[in-house]
Amino acid sequence: MSEEILRYTDLAALIQMAKARGWDNRRIVREMSAGLTYADALKLARRAAPLLDLTVMEFMQTRKND
Repeated sequence: MSEEILRYTDLAALIQMAKARGWDNRRIVREMSAGLTYADALKLARRAAPLLDLTVMEFMQTRKND
């Protein structure tokens, strides 16, 4: 997801829709951060992690762990 899309997306609504579809935090984090550079993913993590009840570190670890 590019930074331009994230700028205009209500992250809370996006996360709520994903959870309503049965997605777990792991899938949400990976889908939201797919294709982002580390720096862009970190910016996203600072905004999205609290909405997922994660720390920024947990968000970033979830993003990279296989």
